[in-house]
Amino acid sequence: MTSKKLERYLEDYQFSDTSLIRKDGDRMWIPNLFCHKGHNLKVTAVTFDDLPAMHIEVEVGEGGPIEDFYLSPIINDSRKEGPDLPEGTKLTLRCPVCHEEFRQLVPCTCRIGAHRRAVYLTPDPDELGAVGICDTYGCPQSFVTEDGELLYEVVVEHLQD
Repeated sequence: MTSKKLERYLEDYQFSDTSLIRKDGDRMWIPNLFCHKGHNLKVTAVTFDDLPAMHIEVEVGEGGPIEDFYLSPIINDSRKEGPDLPEGTKLTLRCPVCHEEFRQLVPCTCRIGAHRRAVYLTPDPDELGAVGICDTYGCPQSFVTEDGELLYEVVVEHLQD
C-alpha cells in the first residue's frame, strides 16, 4: 500500500496577505509561480477551489507531443487538468511563455532518472524560493522552499500490508 503525506518543517512561517504562501484554515496555497526567466505561470481561466491554476507546457516522452497542463496551486493537492497519460511517463516540463525547460533541482525517488524541476515563488530565481515538481507523470512528490529553507514536502511512503 502507498500513502502520501505532507511534511511541514517550519512551524513559525508568517502567513499574511503579502506572504509568498497563503493560508486559509487548513488550506495552504501559492498565489504566484514563475519560470527562471520571470514569466508568471498563473492563469485565471482554470481554477481549483476558486484559486488560479499554474500553467505548464510539457513534452511527452522524448520528442513526443507538446501538451498544456494546469496544476492546482494548493499545497498537497495533486489535481491537474490536461491529457491523461500512462503513470510513470517521462515529461519535459517547460514554461508556456518562453518554452524553456524548467531547471533541474534534485533527483526524485519515484524512478531512476527522475528529477524535481524548479518553479519559483518570485520572478527572481536567486531569491531561493521554489517549488520542486517531478518530471514523471503521476508522481505526487514535491517540495516548497523559501529563502533556501525547506518549508513543506509531499512524500510518498511505501507501506507493507
